[in-house]
Amino acid sequence: MTPKTRSSPLGINFILASLFFGFIYWILEAIRDVFVFQRGDLFSRIFMPDVFSCWMRLLVIFVLLLFGAIAESFRKRIEQLEQEAPKTSPRINLVLVGIGFGVLYWILEAFRDVFVFGRGNFLTRILHPDAMGVWMRILALGILLLFSLYAHYLIEERRKAEETLRIAHGELEKLVRQRTGELIRANELLNQEIHERRRAEAELRKVNRALKTLSRCNEIMVRAGEEKALLEEICNTIVDVGEYPLVWVGLISQESQENEIQLRPVSYALWEKFPIDFQKFQNQSLEGFRFMSEVLRSGKYEIFKPVQEALQLPLKNEKGLTSFNALLSLPLMTGEQKIGVLNIYANEPGEFEPEEVNLFKELADDLAFGITAIRTQTEKKRMEEEKQKIQAQLLQSQKMEAVGVLAGGIAHDFNNLLTAIQVSADLALLDLEKDHPARNTLEEIIAVSSHAGDLARQLLMFSRRHPMEYISLNLNQTVTGLHKMLSRVIGEDIQVETQLEKDLWNILADRGTMEQVMMNIAVNARDAMPRGGTLYIRTENVTLDESQARKFPEARPGRFVKLTMRDTGVGMDEETLQHIFEPFFSTKGPGKGTGLGLSVVYGIVKQHEGWITVTSQPEKGACFEIYLPAVTEPATPSVREKQVSGDVRGKGEKILLVEDEESVRHSTTMALEKAGYHVTVASNAEEALKIFRKTKNFDLVFCDVVLPDRSGIELVEELVSKYPKLKILFSSGYTDQKSQWLKILGEGYRYIQKPYALQDLLRTLREVFMA
Repeated sequence: MTPKTRSSPLGINFILASLFFGFIYWILEAIRDVFVFQRGDLFSRIFMPDVFSCWMRLLVIFVLLLFGAIAESFRKRIEQLEQEAPKTSPRINLVLVGIGFGVLYWILEAFRDVFVFGRGNFLTRILHPDAMGVWMRILALGILLLFSLYAHYLIEERRKAEETLRIAHGELEKLVRQRTGELIRANELLNQEIHERRRAEAELRKVNRALKTLSRCNEIMVRAGEEKALLEEICNTIVDVGEYPLVWVGLISQESQENEIQLRPVSYALWEKFPIDFQKFQNQSLEGFRFMSEVLRSGKYEIFKPVQEALQLPLKNEKGLTSFNALLSLPLMTGEQKIGVLNIYANEPGEFEPEEVNLFKELADDLAFGITAIRTQTEKKRMEEEKQKIQAQLLQSQKMEAVGVLAGGIAHDFNNLLTAIQVSADLALLDLEKDHPARNTLEEIIAVSSHAGDLARQLLMFSRRHPMEYISLNLNQTVTGLHKMLSRVIGEDIQVETQLEKDLWNILADRGTMEQVMMNIAVNARDAMPRGGTLYIRTENVTLDESQARKFPEARPGRFVKLTMRDTGVGMDEETLQHIFEPFFSTKGPGKGTGLGLSVVYGIVKQHEGWITVTSQPEKGACFEIYLPAVTEPATPSVREKQVSGDVRGKGEKILLVEDEESVRHSTTMALEKAGYHVTVASNAEEALKIFRKTKNFDLVFCDVVLPDRSGIELVEELVSKYPKLKILFSSGYTDQKSQWLKILGEGYRYIQKPYALQDLLRTLREVFMA
């Protein structure tokens, strides 16, 4: 860049120089007038000249000033030429200007001498002045030349200074441009470094935040014992420590199929300023779940920026904020096992850098491992509890089985004794007159024996050795038929409300024992509601799968009919619940119950291959739930057996009595012979077969089911195979196997339960003969 030419300094110098020359000229004129022409003193010629001399001097000074102005224009032209051709030296030009000034002065002096002072002609004064004029002119010319040289010096120095200044200015300008560029680049680098540092600090802060979150979550997983609590604490920690606005965990739903994964939100945490209705979020089917299901299916995390509309959440109100700019969805997997998805929302789109994501991937893996460990531990604990329940149930079952065997054995012997007592008493009554004093005693013996027989029958029901007639039964019909009787038994202050399923499945059961089950539970409910209440009876169809069956120790998968009987009584504590099915256990006072009611219920239900559960709390009533296997056979209509009326005495028929109990053989033989039958007795099966080989013309075999050497059923089957027309009547205190009773029913044989009354035995015999 070329510096601009400044006209002021040098222009002022030429004008001053002209004034200086004018001043010198004024002085020289005064000196010449004093010393050459002897005109006054020097002071007066300098400061008080005459008018003519003053005007002449002013004229010369004006001419000099005019020449200075011309010289100034010459100077500018010279500087312009110097700028155009800086190598050309202006020395000659300045000398010429000085000479030009001198020539001009020389001519002006000659002009003044001729026209002012009248000294010769103009040409002579120019070419041949006098000696004083020559020296004065030469002095003036010398002064002009010196002034010209000085002016040249000043101009040359200024030109050098300006050139130096121009060069310095150019170099400075170049250096400034260079330094400015360097400063700009340095500033850009500094800004970039600041940006990178801030970004690094932000990433470091995020990584530290994620590390802190991971560490805190790992501490939670170490001490966690429940899955739900673990997920809630993890979500809260990510929100609190990680400073994310929303976190929620979705687990695979049980409705998921192999080709379609369905997620179910289970736990969440969010900032209070986000009014999200998570309950509504859990219950509705969101399109966003499909994206997250794909994440779980692929096993790879996914970052959504921005968050799709389908992944937004429902609001509690319209004033809330739900605008999330980023979502990190992480699969929860252990190996190939898919568990669920961890979803972390963020407000800033720049969240979830690779290092941060890697830490959250580690967190997701740890969480999946923690969930699996808790589930394994929970399953192990559940299996252990189930094992303990099964062991307790097994011990209870073994205990009940042992008690049942004992009760069955006692009942068997008891029934034999009662049979002998009751038949003997009946025989004695036949020989006594109506007004005989001993008749009342015998009738009391018979009544007590009958009551003892009822007690023995309940023991047999508990021990599951009571013979039953299984038919396809609809419980709704049983409940309906028993409703009036229940109302009479439990009293008017207790209401009975029923809720019966319309299309109830049928069960294979004994009608009488089912009625006994409901009656016993109703009586138990009556005793639990001394101030009245309500007894609810409900029937329903249920289908249990493997997971549902595991809820009950004795349950199994399948189709069942469920009978529920619930009261509003005083309830029971846990200790009472542990013993309610034990025989002779009762919370009533002495003389207020046998303690066999619920034991009989338990035995009947077990004999029907079902199970019973009881739930109760003090002052909150009790609920009995009975599960019985369902069948597809239609219900068997209720048919009353044809009973014989009138004379039940025998007509001389021959009967083979097979009985191992001597007292029973003796009393029964006496009674049958007295009733008109011919009786032959045998104490075991082998003896009976020997008798049959000798005497083959028996009309009926009256046989005990349980014999010392073999089953009475096997004996009868062998005899019937040889003598098909032989009639059969079984009796027993109990049947030790269910299959024996089914064989009896299957073959159509008649059966009479011990202890039996004489009239019942005689009536049954006549019915068999008449069949």
